[in-house]
Amino acid sequence: LGRRSIHCLSISIQNGAANCCKFNRWGTLVAVGSTDGRIFIFDFVTKGIVKTWTAHALPVSSLSWSRDGRKLLTASADTTVAIWNVIEASCMHRNDNQVLVLQLNYPPCLDELNPRSQRIITNDIPGAIEDGVSAIAFDRRANYLITGTNKGKLVVYDAKTLKMVSWGRQNSVQQIKQIVIPRRGNFIITNSQDRIIRTFDLNDILDCYYICGASTKAHSLYVWERTTGTLIKILHGTKGECLMDVQWHPIRPVILSVANGIVSVWTQAHVENWSAFAPEFTELEENAKYEEKEGEFDLDDEDADVDDKGHSQDSDEEIIDIESLKPSEILCSSDEEDNINSLLPDVTLKTGPLWFLPITPECDNTDTLPLPGGHFTGISLE
Repeated sequence: LGRRSIHCLSISIQNGAANCCKFNRWGTLVAVGSTDGRIFIFDFVTKGIVKTWTAHALPVSSLSWSRDGRKLLTASADTTVAIWNVIEASCMHRNDNQVLVLQLNYPPCLDELNPRSQRIITNDIPGAIEDGVSAIAFDRRANYLITGTNKGKLVVYDAKTLKMVSWGRQNSVQQIKQIVIPRRGNFIITNSQDRIIRTFDLNDILDCYYICGASTKAHSLYVWERTTGTLIKILHGTKGECLMDVQWHPIRPVILSVANGIVSVWTQAHVENWSAFAPEFTELEENAKYEEKEGEFDLDDEDADVDDKGHSQDSDEEIIDIESLKPSEILCSSDEEDNINSLLPDVTLKTGPLWFLPITPECDNTDTLPLPGGHFTGISLE
């Protein structure tokens, strides 16, 4: 990562100013929330807009995808939280889940939508009643609530009973501003007031190599190696821009940053090097006729040695399994389902995970297509 050059490009969002962004689980779609309350869904391969709708009256402040990619949760400065059907761009009523809310200068609360109820999460640490909660997050399985306080403490609560399970202290009394749970959920990352990013192990260490951080005062991204804490790369954006959001691609070395209403994509600059694939490669000035060796493409080479024949027969008898599928460790998290079919997209887009969104191509010309029976009709793709 440190030896390669970095390429940066921007994504246009139709006269809108981006305020936040979020990858889906596989990194195939990107949701962007704008300052005018609109939601844009981008295809990350083509960088084109495949879906857009108006979600809120004020700027969108936060986004979160569901595991199957079919639902998108949005939060706005108008104090509303909504869940949307991504395909239909319609708001959904969800009565079977919980909403975790952390208000400014108020203790966190857990809201039940049906039946309607609200429970306040209290601080049970002895001698720390006045230590307010400054950051909060669910773990990946939603079994625990992890809170950070103004004095640098981490407190873990049971999500059902809201009873304190455990707590710990940082080596600093600085306020914890943000808590991030990685994809596999075995450790947490905290961002504190002293501008130090810390990692805390919950069970086992996650196989994660790099951590990206930034400051809101400048459009500069810093990439550290997690095991040693060494700063290996600094990505500088346009001077004078205020950074709003940063997102790392789930499985690729790609970073999204939002600054001054523009979404920037940071990728590695690929340089073609054919010698890395074929060191003996030489460029021919003209075509050369290939001289086939005797028995090179024969199924049974009569001139081959006995040992070579036996080896070739053994290789032919090797059975290759092309039916059974194994889950990819890159696309799976610690709470992954055991059924591999749950990761396969549905062609009809009615069930299963949503990897991509269908889009109708825009065409100004009317095409004439044949119908059964030899008749022709003119249709428009708009």
